[in-house]
Amino acid sequence: MKRKLFSLYLFVIAVITLVGCAKELSFEGSGFGGTATGSLLDSSGNCKQIVIKGQYKELQALTDSNYVLVTASFISQGRYAIFTDTVNGIWFRDSAFAFVQGNNTIKLKGYGQAILPGTFTYQVNFGNSTCTFNITTTGSVNNGSTTNDYLPITPNGYIDYDLSPPFPTTTGGTIPQFRSTVSSGLFTQSYLGVPKDYTLYTTNTNDQLFLRKDGTGKYYQFGTPEFDYLYVYDSIVNNKRMEFIYLDESKNPGQFYETDSLYVGADINGTLQYGWAKLRITTISKGRQMSLLGTLYTDIITVRRDLYLKLDGSPNYIPLNLQSEHSYAKGIGLVDQRVFESTATGTTVQSITIKGWNGL
Repeated sequence: MKRKLFSLYLFVIAVITLVGCAKELSFEGSGFGGTATGSLLDSSGNCKQIVIKGQYKELQALTDSNYVLVTASFISQGRYAIFTDTVNGIWFRDSAFAFVQGNNTIKLKGYGQAILPGTFTYQVNFGNSTCTFNITTTGSVNNGSTTNDYLPITPNGYIDYDLSPPFPTTTGGTIPQFRSTVSSGLFTQSYLGVPKDYTLYTTNTNDQLFLRKDGTGKYYQFGTPEFDYLYVYDSIVNNKRMEFIYLDESKNPGQFYETDSLYVGADINGTLQYGWAKLRITTISKGRQMSLLGTLYTDIITVRRDLYLKLDGSPNYIPLNLQSEHSYAKGIGLVDQRVFESTATGTTVQSITIKGWNGL
């Protein structure tokens, strides 16, 4: 993302869930004539809120806990049928008699069982209106991915991430989510005169991550000593990059190591100053589970990144006031990144959380 974004994180985003306030409508029964008319769209032509309930797992039949809540605006009373297409072996449907005009929450029951892990898009229909939503199915082994490590490299596989708070744009809007996609082929980059081949992850916000693995539990990044997709330095002198180990499976909780340094420019008390920047990476936990946006991920390693800067003329590196915790799930890679102020631990400045994935 654009540099110096942290100066913009003074806004408070209030998220209000409307589903709990809506009256659920689903009258199973028979015997009424006429067909209800209505729409899933609001007056501006946008889809109304859709809420996904339940856990979705590979080859596991859906139960009563698997359902979707949609908001439908009924114009006239009568029988209705609101349903989705069948994707990855499952579908959702409700049919009943609508007694009440206006906005009503409809509970679409889930049927079938998921065939494959991944994130899939469903289309829901009512009358002449159509909306879509995504459901992520987790796999029975290694979170459903084809790899048994922490860096999937299957071309065109992708991960969708939610941003909290959303990134502001230069045009006054926001970016609430983005997709990171595995590019085809390998990309050669050189550090200290040694060329290495990397897998490239690209995003729809024009960010890039060059990553590689050595097969022995070490994972390398060719980049800058900052965070993933978030940058804190005003400039990287001569646009240089370095290679560093961003994850080491052999490290136990409490163990840490430091990276090489890059020459950077940073705004210190309103003045652009230069110095050498590096990371300290500490393993926080191993083998944990995390439920993220309703999906359970397993075999997670969490590491902390501390930023250190040695300004010109200073003999020592000093820690900056920003830290991050990166959580990597086996078979998936990065599932959560939380950036916080080190002097106010627990106060999150920015978080990037996996929303779904496919093709890894």
